[in-house]
Amino acid sequence: MNTALHELHLSDASIDILRTGKFNHRLLSELICHKDFQRFMLDAEIYVDRIADMRVNDMNAVLEAVRQMALMKNGGEENDLHLRTLEVAQIREDEYFGRLIADDLKGILRDIRSEHRPDTMTADEVSFAENIQNQLQDAMNFEGSSEERQIRSFLATFGIDYDKLSKEQFVSLIEILKLSKYLKSPISQRGKTTMTHGKGKRKKR
Repeated sequence: MNTALHELHLSDASIDILRTGKFNHRLLSELICHKDFQRFMLDAEIYVDRIADMRVNDMNAVLEAVRQMALMKNGGEENDLHLRTLEVAQIREDEYFGRLIADDLKGILRDIRSEHRPDTMTADEVSFAENIQNQLQDAMNFEGSSEERQIRSFLATFGIDYDKLSKEQFVSLIEILKLSKYLKSPISQRGKTTMTHGKGKRKKR
């Protein structure tokens, strides 16, 4: 609590961002405290400060020299397994370190994401689209009249549970749906229908 700011070895600009920045400070703290954060920073430092550049370039130069010698002996024919192997074995620095650093960060975030699972602010695992899909499947599996299945499917697209409708809501709904041109078997305008409210059964999957 009493650590002096200068002991954090942060620039004034970074301190201003930490103090006033509109981002998730808890998440930043969890990133820093993760067991693999130090490795992530080391890999980032190696890439940013070009610490491994000389070794990578030396290795690539040796491989390319051998490839060129083999190419000369091969009469300039590049479509050769040995020559191609020497070519693809050379490291593309940006691609290699980009993937390495991304994997470091992804692993850290995956662990934090798992720890956040019980949080009240974490999104539900089942998405809205999945809920709609499940309701539509239930509607199609319903053992009742074709009219009722159609209406159940129609309501499911709006996330409405047919079984939770009161009798009054059910009657009002039928009056409205009589006007629909999308029902394959229009409901009789005189109310003659085989559909009853709340008496059907769902098919076993």
